[in-house]
Amino acid sequence: MSRLLLISFTLTACIISGIEAEPIKVPVSTRYITTAITTIGQGVEKTFIAALCQQFSGETINATLLLNNNPSWDVPTGVVYYYIVDDPAKTQKDALCNNTDKAGVPGPYCIIQKWSSTKDMYLKARAGDVSGISFSIDIDIQKNAKKGIVKDHKTYAAPGFTNSSTSRLHLKVDTEYLTEIVTVETSQRLAYKKEALLEITFCPNPFTTLDYKINSIIYGTDGISSYAQYICEKLPCQVDNPDVVGSNGKQVPNNIVTLTTQSGQYSHIYVLVVCWSGQYYPTPSPGNFFGEFQYSGTLMRESP
Repeated sequence: MSRLLLISFTLTACIISGIEAEPIKVPVSTRYITTAITTIGQGVEKTFIAALCQQFSGETINATLLLNNNPSWDVPTGVVYYYIVDDPAKTQKDALCNNTDKAGVPGPYCIIQKWSSTKDMYLKARAGDVSGISFSIDIDIQKNAKKGIVKDHKTYAAPGFTNSSTSRLHLKVDTEYLTEIVTVETSQRLAYKKEALLEITFCPNPFTTLDYKINSIIYGTDGISSYAQYICEKLPCQVDNPDVVGSNGKQVPNNIVTLTTQSGQYSHIYVLVVCWSGQYYPTPSPGNFFGEFQYSGTLMRESP
């Protein structure tokens, strides 16, 4: 009888303290963007590279090119023609998608229903016959939520470069690596003292080298909630775990952790989010406080 009472007491204590056996697993979405407005001259070509590290085979690619001064894509005002391939040597005849319709009229979008390659992505753009066309690029990759979080994840290395300045790739004027950003698709609801877990893979490239930083930001979207975050390189990822490589235990609405490396570390991480306040909901009984949050993680070059 005493053993049963002990088990019952232990379970009750866990429920009261808010301890949860497993955190809620939240799928993430990866985007590749330009961080500044690009302006090119009449007929000029430029290639934008998304370093993928072999991780998006089978996913849907949604590319958008925004014309800053021509949102209606009026051809006489100046447009950009572009297509996507998985090899820098490939041309338009090898395109996996392009931004023109059957009549050859260009528009902002280029969609690949299923990315079937393990190579990097190359967006090849060419300005029309108007000078000074300004634009920005956003490539959205939505991972399949059913894949879940795997404990034995294969870490992919970005091939072809090291951290030595003598071996850095000297990019041509007409080539630019896109910036990788990881987000969650919609605001996530999390109960008071409960945990959510995000699994993230970042892909360094010859522009970032192996000397880069990762900014990991949890921010409340409801104006009333606060959060703490803990970052690990392997599971289980838990508060006060010796495997935590970065953390911010301050219970704040905008929680930021910055990881820096000179050796390409932190390319695959787990982010543990803990909710500390929120809006009270009386139902379902007995009621609880819930916060709503968003996430943004960015891989950035550390040194010039």
